[in-house]
Amino acid sequence: MRWMGVLIVLLVGCGGGSDADDAATDVGINDAAAEAALECTAFIPPEGIPEKPYKTVLEDFDLNAPSGNRLYGLITRPDPTVHTGLCFPAVVKVPGGINPGRMEALTPEVRMMAEAGMVVVTFNAEGRVDTKTTDDKQSEGDEDFNGFRHQDGLAEIIRFTRGLPYVLPDNVGVRTQSYGITMVAGCLARYPDLSVKYLVDGEGPSESFVTCHGSRFLAGDMQKYETVKGIFPALALWQDDSPPNQEWWSEREAIRFIGQFRGRYLRLQATWDHNQPPDGAEDIEKFNHPAGWPGGGPAWYHNKHTNDMVNAAVHGGVPWVRVNLAEHENDVNPAYDAGDSPAYLPGQLSDAPWAAKSVLEMARMEALTTSE
Repeated sequence: MRWMGVLIVLLVGCGGGSDADDAATDVGINDAAAEAALECTAFIPPEGIPEKPYKTVLEDFDLNAPSGNRLYGLITRPDPTVHTGLCFPAVVKVPGGINPGRMEALTPEVRMMAEAGMVVVTFNAEGRVDTKTTDDKQSEGDEDFNGFRHQDGLAEIIRFTRGLPYVLPDNVGVRTQSYGITMVAGCLARYPDLSVKYLVDGEGPSESFVTCHGSRFLAGDMQKYETVKGIFPALALWQDDSPPNQEWWSEREAIRFIGQFRGRYLRLQATWDHNQPPDGAEDIEKFNHPAGWPGGGPAWYHNKHTNDMVNAAVHGGVPWVRVNLAEHENDVNPAYDAGDSPAYLPGQLSDAPWAAKSVLEMARMEALTTSE
């Protein structure tokens, strides 16, 4: 649905003195104008690079997560003093790994999306801060490794985004990179009322074997395996299937949750994954074990995690599933296996602004109806 002259109302809190129990006023906009009501015309980014990029502004926000911890973020959006009377699509960006996300507002990807006419929301999940700069703000709480507590916080970020008076609430998506899919898939499955229009997933791991670099371990390539082992408080389930470990991973495997999403699911996958082997054509056969690793160990082959996520989404009833952009001509709602994989992006995902282009493509699409 495209809006023309729709009235949107939001009461916003200015500053940190609001009552955390008052959901109407505790949305924590610091620098944005307190727009109590706004009549706006819907703007949908056109195809291609805009001839004249939108002038943008950067605004702080903070809000309380359900845990009671304060989350800090940034909004990048078209400048309301220049581009008046418009409401825009929005995207919430979730970083990879267990990285902070608020300062990603300064990246070329965010700038490209905002200058094309989108509202982009970045944030630090509980316990996270960018220690490489003094300009970041640490969100309260401690690290949850994208489990239920982090997912609950993301749900509040999405609700906040949909309620902004200059955002089209039926055109809000999520863009995630790598392990960020764990937070996003769990959140969208557990909170279907968020009505997220689309999810753009950049090469995220499907389950613990992939997250913890099990294929590299089995091949004797230990560097990345040891790095993740030193960060995560749990071994992958194929190495430790004890009840406590099963409980820990029950919150943190995206493949368990992706099938419950009911928006558009766009999976991005380059020929050479940013994390998972093989790293080049010479290593394909070394990591080609679709029937299971010789001597014991889960199956793995080139970009198996993408096939697994797509198949789980389709089998779970996600109404629209595709790999990569329209120009790559992959089928919608496909089924893949070791002998039938999608057309990949050339090189690596970071070689071109594929993610920003994907978000803009999704923002231009119509929202799915309940019958689709």
